[in-house]
Amino acid sequence: MHGTLHKEIADQATKMFARRCNALGLGVWSCLGQTLTDQRVADEQTPQDTASSDHAELSEKLAAVREQLQAGKDALQLDEQACAAWVPDPDGPFEGFVLTSTASRSAEELNALAQALAWNLADLRRIDQDQFAVDDLAEQLGQSYENITMLYSIGQSMSSLEAPQHLAQGICDQLRMTQGYGWSAARFAKDAEDATGLNDACLIAGAIPCEANAFRAATGRLLESFGDKGWRKLLQVEQDELATLVKSEVILDPIRHDGRVIGVVCAGGKTGPDPEATSGDTQLLDAIAGFLGAFHENAARFTEQKNMFIGSLEAVSAALDAKDRYTFGHSERVAMLGMRLAEVIGLDAEEVERIRISGLVHDVGKIGVPEAVLCKTGRLNDEEFEQIKKHPRIGYNILKGIPKMADVLDGVLYHHERWDGRGYPDKLAGEAIPLYGRILGVADTFDAMSSTRSYRAAMPREQVFEEINKCSGTQFDPSLTGPFLGLDFTEYDEMVERHQGATESDLGSRAA
Repeated sequence: MHGTLHKEIADQATKMFARRCNALGLGVWSCLGQTLTDQRVADEQTPQDTASSDHAELSEKLAAVREQLQAGKDALQLDEQACAAWVPDPDGPFEGFVLTSTASRSAEELNALAQALAWNLADLRRIDQDQFAVDDLAEQLGQSYENITMLYSIGQSMSSLEAPQHLAQGICDQLRMTQGYGWSAARFAKDAEDATGLNDACLIAGAIPCEANAFRAATGRLLESFGDKGWRKLLQVEQDELATLVKSEVILDPIRHDGRVIGVVCAGGKTGPDPEATSGDTQLLDAIAGFLGAFHENAARFTEQKNMFIGSLEAVSAALDAKDRYTFGHSERVAMLGMRLAEVIGLDAEEVERIRISGLVHDVGKIGVPEAVLCKTGRLNDEEFEQIKKHPRIGYNILKGIPKMADVLDGVLYHHERWDGRGYPDKLAGEAIPLYGRILGVADTFDAMSSTRSYRAAMPREQVFEEINKCSGTQFDPSLTGPFLGLDFTEYDEMVERHQGATESDLGSRAA
C-alpha cells in the first residue's frame, strides 16, 4: 500500500516515528527499493545514535544486511559496536525502517523495542489514514454544500424570465468560482425561431486562453456534433478540438429543449491540488444543463406569451387609431417617442419597455367616446370636448383589472395633466404628476401637432419645436423638454411615412 497516504500526512507520521526512535537512542533509516535514507530528526533535546562515527560505513553495513533483516524477524549484530532490527511499513510510503543501536543495548533488547515500535508505527499510520479520510470527507461535504447552495441559488433565480442572458451568465460565473475552473461557458445554437435572447449566444466566465472568435467557432462545431453518437462529456487535449484550443481538459453537458440540443455548458482550466475533473463535477454540470434547459423552455414560453400580449395591445390600439384616418399609427408613434425619451433620461431597460407599453394603450379609453366625436371634422364644442376628456379615466378603468398592468396605468390616466395644474382628469401639478404621464404628455402633444387632423394641417417641425419650448414649465415638465427636443426623429419620420402609406392604400382599396 506504499504511497496510498497523502504525502504531507505520511511525512508527519514518519517524523513522529523517527523522533520517538531517536528519543530511545536509536538510529532510523528508511528503506525504499535500494535506497537507505537516514531519518534522524535534528533536535538538540533528542539523543542521537552514536553506534558508529563513520556514517558512510554504517550505511554500507546496513545495505549489506537489508535483505536479511527484511526476511527475518530478529535483530542482527552488525559488529561489536552496533546491532540493527527491521520495522515494516506496509501502510506507509516506505518498505520499512532499519533501526540501529549502540553496544549498550543487546540485539534481543533491540528486537523487543523494534516490535513495540512497529506497533506504534502501525498505529500512527492508521491515525493518519483516519485523519486523511476525515479531511477528505470534510472537503467533499464542503464542496457538496457549495454545489447545493449554487443549485438552490440557480433554482431561485429561474423565476426571473425577462433577462435570460443575465441569468445564464450568472450561472457560468457561479460554476467557475464554485468548482475552481479557470473558465466556464454556455453556448447556444443559432435558431431563428428562438426569441428568448439566447439565440447564438456565447457567454463566458473567466479568461479563456484563446481568441473569443475561435472559441465561438469551436463551440459552434461542437454543438453540431451532438447529433452524432460519438460525442463525450470529457474532452482531452490533442484528441478534441475544443480541449486542444484551450490547452486543458474540458467537461461539458448538452442543454436540451423539447428533446433537441439547443446549447452546451462547459468548463476547463481547472486549478487546485487536483486539476482533473471528478464525477462530482460532471454530475453538477449535468444538473446545471438541466436547469438551463428548463429555464430556456420557460423563457421561450414567457417570450411567446409576452409577444402575444404586446401584439394584442398593438392590435387594439391600431384598431382604435384606425377609426380616424388622421390618427392612424398615433399610439405606436407616441409609444416609440416615449420609449426614446425614457432611454435618454437614463431609465433602465425594463422601465423603458413599460413606458412603451403605456404609450401603446394610452388612448384606449377613446373606445368609450362616441365615434361621431372622435371623427368629427372641425373643432369640438365644449360638450364634445368634455366627452373627449373622459378617455384617460375610461382607459384606466378598462386596464386596471389586467394583471401586471398597474405600473403602465399612470401613463394612461395622466398623459393630459399639465405641469401648471391646468390639465385633466385630476388637475395634478409639477412632480405630483407621475413620470410616465409627464413623458407621454410630451410625446402625445408632439405627435398631435406633427400630424394632419380633420380641422388643420400638420405643423412644420420648427414650429412644433417652438411650441414645446414655449410650453416648457407650463404644460410640460421643464426637465424633459430639452432631452425630448434633442432626440433623433429619423425613426419617427419613417413611421409617419409608413402610416400615411398604409392609410392611402386603405382608402384606395375602399374606393375601388
